[in-house]
This record gives sequence, structure tokens and C-alpha cells, in this order.
Amino acid sequence: MKIYAVANFKGGVAKTTTVINLAAQMARDGDRVLAIDADAQHNLTDFYCPDWDGITLTDVLTGQADPVPDRNIAHTAYENLDLLCADMRLLTLDLAAILSAADGQDLRLFDFIREVRERDDYDYVIIDCPPSFTASSVAALVCCDEVILPVKADAFSRTGALEMIQQVRSLGAYHIAPRFRVLATMADRSRLSRQARDLLKADGLDVFETEIHASVCVGESTFKRMPLYEYVPRSRVAQDYEQLLREVRENE
Repeated sequence: MKIYAVANFKGGVAKTTTVINLAAQMARDGDRVLAIDADAQHNLTDFYCPDWDGITLTDVLTGQADPVPDRNIAHTAYENLDLLCADMRLLTLDLAAILSAADGQDLRLFDFIREVRERDDYDYVIIDCPPSFTASSVAALVCCDEVILPVKADAFSRTGALEMIQQVRSLGAYHIAPRFRVLATMADRSRLSRQARDLLKADGLDVFETEIHASVCVGESTFKRMPLYEYVPRSRVAQDYEQLLREVRENE
């Protein structure tokens, strides 16, 4: 089982869009996927399970939920795709308390995912992280094998990516050492997009060859609550996410 966190401390870089569509592509191909919404804005939950009123990640992190995964996970309308939902209570979690309670190694989400792994229920876990350094984002980083780091073609996103990597690596005491891979999002054919990718590579970062292109279809698909492969299967951006999944699998 492979665990991915999709994270960037800068908002508006298509983190949730990437989780929605990468998870959907995996499930469509027959992989068993658990998506985890670690963002208090709960956009991933609103997309796949808008009426969910059961256990959420907050309950898992605070020890209020039974660690048995199938009692806490929502089944989406898509075969092979389940979700551990989020709610606004994630905002109230104290980062220092969460870390000190588990010495950084045995966070409750780590235990939850360990149980998922032992039960062999899923092939992939993919976590939608908040655009900030919070208890839930640290929990996700402790658990994951790899961080997919969406970055727009601008200087601010590049700076945010570099700062995030530096901050995560500063948490050496918590044994957080995932692989980072940068994903260029909202790309176009401009010189700026090309320059941004070249700069990221020059920074020594591992950058996906796949780019996710800008498209109004993305916003439209969220209103319809439909992954891009279902809403606009022949669009450039839907094909981008198909290509991204192929590249993810090639590098496992």
C-alpha cells in the first residue's frame, strides 16, 4: 500500500483538485483507494460525501474514534473509492499537544493507517492536506511515503514549496522523511510556466514531467461533483490527470 500526501503551505494551487482526480483515476482503474480529508475547509468531503455526519479525522486524531477503519470510513458513490471525512473541528486541534502526546512517531492517524495496511483493504491512501502547518498536516506527513507538492507557475508558489520542504525537514525528531515531488499546476503555454518549472528543477527538486493545465472545466466539475474523467473526459486537463497517474505508477 502506497501513501501519498498532497500538500503545499500556499493555498489555491489545486491540492484538493489533484486529490479528487488522482484518487478517482486510481479507483476507475480498479485500485482500492482511501482518500483522507485533512483540511478543516473539508472541500474533499463536500465533493464526495456532502451529507456525511459520522466519524471524521478530528475524532481519529483526538482518540474519540474506534481505530477499526471500516467503522469510520464513508463509502463514496464511486466503486473502490472511500473517504475519511473532515470537519471544521480540525481548526481547534493544538499542534504541540498532538505531537507531544505521541512523541511524533505514533500519532493516531499513523496507527489508523497502520491498521488499514494490516487489513490490506486498500492499494493507495491519498491525503488532502491544509494550506498550513497544523496538527492534521503533520499527522499526514508522518504517515506518508511521498508528498506530491502542487505548485503554480509563479514566484510565490515556488517560495512556498521550498519553505514547506525546509520546515518539514526541520522536524527530524519526528522521523518525517517523505520523498517530495513537485507537480506544476494551472500551467499554460507561456514563457512564465516554462521558466517556473526550470527554476524548480534548478532548485534540485524532483518535478513531475506531467503538467496540469489551467481550465475552466475544473471549477465546473466541482459544482457538478464529478471527477474530470467523468465530466469532461476528452478535455486536456482530464488527460493530464490520466498522464499523472501513469507517471506516479512508473516511479513507485
